[in-house]
Amino acid sequence: MTPIKIAQISVVAIAALAWLFQLIRPGEGMDFVTGLVVYLIVWWIALFAVLPFGITGQAESGDIIEGTDAGAPVVANFKSKAWITTVTAAIIWLILFVVLEFQLISLNDIPFLPDEHAWDA
Repeated sequence: MTPIKIAQISVVAIAALAWLFQLIRPGEGMDFVTGLVVYLIVWWIALFAVLPFGITGQAESGDIIEGTDAGAPVVANFKSKAWITTVTAAIIWLILFVVLEFQLISLNDIPFLPDEHAWDA
């Protein structure tokens, strides 16, 4: 196993442990369900960012299969792209977790949101 693969697995494991930590210590910041939803949204957005990397279309390779679009990929490599997406989403989620859990930025610091009493209508 390469050191890069070990680092990737470590990042995903740390994100999973941080997410499970929310079951033990609920409170301020991100709770368990919110953490899961945020991770899934980040994963989905990262997937769409990663999908076009390394794609060779059928028109570029000159091997167009009848009945398919000329821009369809020859080899999609979806398994490796899913893994890259998982690692990328774990890194982004860990950054969001640290910011929200340790309240480095609160909602009151965001200038375009109304103050906290405006929600009590």
